[in-house]
Amino acid sequence: MAEQVTAVATGRTAIAARSGDGVPTDPAESPDNAGASSTRPSHLRTGRRGEDLAAVYLKDIGWQILERNWRPNSGLRGELDIIALDPDPGGRDPEPGGDIDRLSEVREGPALVVVEVKTRSSLRQGPPAAAVGARKVARLRALAAAWATTYEPPPHTGIRLDVVSILLRDARPALLRHHRAVDASWG
Repeated sequence: MAEQVTAVATGRTAIAARSGDGVPTDPAESPDNAGASSTRPSHLRTGRRGEDLAAVYLKDIGWQILERNWRPNSGLRGELDIIALDPDPGGRDPEPGGDIDRLSEVREGPALVVVEVKTRSSLRQGPPAAAVGARKVARLRALAAAWATTYEPPPHTGIRLDVVSILLRDARPALLRHHRAVDASWG
């Protein structure tokens, strides 16, 4: 993908800005469907656009997307937005002269990550990630367990929950913030 992604990693959070060129959009907004009106409510179009942006961002940083928009067959309510493998759960590359042995202990293999995507077009209701509270985390845990029993997950070193929050802005690039390990006690 030719577009540029700028990301800054600080601790467990990455912040990125993405230009609108080549970013997946709602099919009704594409040139191929000029004049077509979408039957989806605007909040669903906003959410779908955010999930598309998050998936492109994760692929750009080397993650493998295993599943999108997974829903259980019965019993549980809800959806897992993205299930992915983070090939580098240890985070950053070593500093020159840094402790390579310690770093190799951290990077035993990829981490299985459930990614909750929250997208907003304004901050009137607060930042997008604020919508992920304790009840939502508990529901995501239950859904992740159901997914893991439905499919045999690939080899991984653990499971974690990340949140990607996206603020869509008129005529400007969307702001994307990647909150890693929001429930660090999970897995």
